[in-house]
Amino acid sequence: MTRSTERFAILIIICFLLFSAAMDIADDLKNGDTFGLIILDLIAVTALISLLAYIYVLQPLKTRSENRQLIRQTNTQSDDLERLSLLARKQLEGLGQYIKVQFDNWGLTSAEQDVALLLLKGFSMREISQIRDVSERTIRQQATVIYGKSELSGRAALSAYFLEDLLLPTNVGETRIPQNKDN
Repeated sequence: MTRSTERFAILIIICFLLFSAAMDIADDLKNGDTFGLIILDLIAVTALISLLAYIYVLQPLKTRSENRQLIRQTNTQSDDLERLSLLARKQLEGLGQYIKVQFDNWGLTSAEQDVALLLLKGFSMREISQIRDVSERTIRQQATVIYGKSELSGRAALSAYFLEDLLLPTNVGETRIPQNKDN
């Protein structure tokens, strides 16, 4: 049963109960029943009217208020996500610039810089040779030259050189500036 169908069924039942209570009150007044019975009937009618008010007035108001609050929270979270995404993008751009500067400081040629970047990204020698359309032997030679110019022992040391400074900051919003590791 849909919510609107359910609400309509409840309305019909409550209206029937209200009608029955009104008829009972009229009958009680006609028959001269005690004031106590009439008060009980009026309490029942008041309870039914209160239930109607809750179902058709207060509950929808509460639901709309909750929906507005959820929309505000969603918008806030979207804004936060966008800010964090922008911050991450800026930090990655900064890391990319830092890597480029370090490659230049090591005196890597353009081809060596491409290979070094692909090594940092985790590509195998075979994959790099396919990407660069050169032999795997050439890539191995370029990697050896890269390690020599950077004075690093290999791929793991090359990755560690840049990843070491990517530790999370101690405070939210604080960023660490990678330290220049030149002698």
